[in-house]
Amino acid sequence: MDFLEEIEGVFDKLGGRELSAFYTRKIDVFLTDLFNSIESQKPLALIAIGGYGRAELAPYSDIDIMFFARDKADSKKVETVLYKLWDAGLTIGHCFRTPEDCIAEAKKDLRTHTSLLEARFIAGDRELYNYFYEKVYSELAFRKQKNFITGKLKEMEKRHAGFGDSVYLLEPNVKESQGGLRDMHTVLWLSKIALKLGNIGQLSSVVSGHDFKRLMLAYDFLLKVRFCLHIMSKRRNDVLSFDTHDHVSARLGFRNSKKFSGSERFMRYFYLKANIVNSVTSLIAGLCTRQWVVEGIRDWNAVKKKATENFFIYRNVVIPSENSSVRKNPERIIEAFYASSKTGKKLSHNLREDITKNLLYAGKRVRRSHKTMGFFREILNGPRVYETLREMHETGVLGRFIPELGALRSLVVYEPYHRYTVDEHTLHAVQNLELLTATKYKSLERLSGIMKGIKDKEILFMSILFHDIGKAAGKYHEEEGYKRLKNIVERFNVDAEKRQRIEFLVKNHILMSRIALTREIEAPEIIAQFAEAVGDEESLGALYLMTYADMSAVNPSFWTEWKAYLLQELYEKTLNYLRGVRRDKEVYIRSILDSYKGADREGLKSFIADMPERYLLSTPSERIYHDYSLARTVRENNFALSINDKHDGTTEIIVGTWDSPGLFSRIVGFLSSKWMNILSARLYTGKKGLIIDKIQISNWKDIWWDGMDIFIENGLEDVVLRGAHINLSASQKETGSRVDVFIELDNETSGESTILEFFSQDRHGLLYDVSSLFYENGFNIISAKINTESGIAQDIFYIQHEGRKVNGLKATELLATLWKTLKN
Repeated sequence: MDFLEEIEGVFDKLGGRELSAFYTRKIDVFLTDLFNSIESQKPLALIAIGGYGRAELAPYSDIDIMFFARDKADSKKVETVLYKLWDAGLTIGHCFRTPEDCIAEAKKDLRTHTSLLEARFIAGDRELYNYFYEKVYSELAFRKQKNFITGKLKEMEKRHAGFGDSVYLLEPNVKESQGGLRDMHTVLWLSKIALKLGNIGQLSSVVSGHDFKRLMLAYDFLLKVRFCLHIMSKRRNDVLSFDTHDHVSARLGFRNSKKFSGSERFMRYFYLKANIVNSVTSLIAGLCTRQWVVEGIRDWNAVKKKATENFFIYRNVVIPSENSSVRKNPERIIEAFYASSKTGKKLSHNLREDITKNLLYAGKRVRRSHKTMGFFREILNGPRVYETLREMHETGVLGRFIPELGALRSLVVYEPYHRYTVDEHTLHAVQNLELLTATKYKSLERLSGIMKGIKDKEILFMSILFHDIGKAAGKYHEEEGYKRLKNIVERFNVDAEKRQRIEFLVKNHILMSRIALTREIEAPEIIAQFAEAVGDEESLGALYLMTYADMSAVNPSFWTEWKAYLLQELYEKTLNYLRGVRRDKEVYIRSILDSYKGADREGLKSFIADMPERYLLSTPSERIYHDYSLARTVRENNFALSINDKHDGTTEIIVGTWDSPGLFSRIVGFLSSKWMNILSARLYTGKKGLIIDKIQISNWKDIWWDGMDIFIENGLEDVVLRGAHINLSASQKETGSRVDVFIELDNETSGESTILEFFSQDRHGLLYDVSSLFYENGFNIISAKINTESGIAQDIFYIQHEGRKVNGLKATELLATLWKTLKN
């Protein structure tokens, strides 16, 4: 049964709730006619439950129905109805229950309990449905209410955590994410049980008339967005993924403006509506919780404790003094948040409402006030930075006080890997930075130690808070942010030394991550260049902290042990450089030889002399001994392999053999054919043709099976020595990404090699194709860093042509050929 054409015909004329009602009525009529066409042997009722019971169907929603009877004698009719529904192509969720079954199932399963609260009569015996309502519904709605409420609140908390724990996701789930339709359902369920409200209209008795109207408009909008997604996808799809933004925004009438695209305007509007749902959900959850929380004996003799000049703590919340009006004295708005930060107490409900209503009065006078600036800087130096800034942001105070931050509110910028809007990303970065002081993760110990040693925390938090302000202009945001930052630090009257540090951190906030992830940090010239840019140890530590905060806030899985390892290595090497610690080559070689416990000392000496200098600079002594052992095996068998787990969570495959044309492309081709995710490759070629290739794998442990080590060793040996065929199955590029191909050739950074970096959508076998292209065109790969996440490939190769950098016509030909490969 297909009602899509009818829905398409009315889509532009109806709101979301009207569309749901329209489609639900169509299904009601169809089910009623079908049910009544089949004779009943005993009383039987057809009841809509779940979303169908709420009359909230979308085109590809499950249609949940319950056959209800005093006993299950008439199972034949139930089977006949279901077969006809399946034949009609409807997605049916069904059950056949007696009164006893309903109560028993509801006690065992919270979702069953909830779906039965949505019961609505469709067809059959009306008296039987009345019996259900009187006996079963009353049992579910009025008994053990506390268990139901606490269960739904825990369920909501778990769901929020599973779907990003934020309203401001770049790819939100319209139904399940925070501020989505499921939160609206939770409001209805809680108000029905705890507040005894009979229908959605009665919510107006709990929230203000203004908030109720906003809530209904938000609910209507979310439903229409979901309808649009289902129609566009021609399947059940509730995720506003990147590839849907343009279509949905255009269908709902959002057009491009001078500053923002239609899809960006649509997403900002979506966040506005979702935030309304989220706010009301929090309010209703709080009202329900208060009914069941035992607060003990109320302290009627509670006294006011002074927090600041104009604010007190009374009954565990911040309240204003009697003559402290935020309307007459808007400067006190920031003082109120300082009082909250200082004491750890939340603003009272009335104070929060008063601030929100009078926010417009917080204008230039407040922004220029030395007193308010002082309060804000104390917040940044205080013990609750994230918590206070989050509350300031939610109330609109942060953006009003610092308009440059207000421009970031709900701002959508399509960047690889990013999961949050710009403002949400910034707040997550602040939170992650603050949490470092109490971290229990071993991989963050170094960062935690640096954070604990920071004296002026406000420098760091200001830098994080303002690091993306340039994105509001839609330009190269580091430079644009730097310009806007100058105005802010002048308003805050930051002294010259601190101002320089903040400006440096904001202007260079991606420098450290770029070097760690895209450059060979073993190369002395790379460390020297980075150390020169940083200048001193204090700036290095601050930039390291800021890099962590920024990267860890991109998405929950973006910060990995591998990235942590690379950044710490860069930090340690640069710190040693700034302190004047250098590795003397001859001294290092002597120490390696003196510490060697093997008998073949001359052989080790010969091996070290044969390998390139960058091998010696990048390899610790214990690994040199290990590699020498591999080299001896190569001399006997022409091939050697070592597989080692590393402390950063990755696995290193070391291949030893003799050099041959296209060797690296064959190695990565074989590993790719086994679905291994390659992170980096360091290739070392000795003067006599000995090859030591070190390849880092990120997913070895995930795909490992007993015997895989031997399988990989035999397979690589066949590929390396005998040129065995590599079978790479065809794969399409991943969809849903807004990444365009980008290629850059750098002949300045490295003294010996050309650095080639490209950005592209990933596909299976891409690395093999690129490395084969290099081989076929006469380019030698010196080393490589492979970054693949979220369907995006960002790969960096150090290459040479005939032992030199790539220049002139050869560079032009390479770019053209690579561009064609990446676009295919």
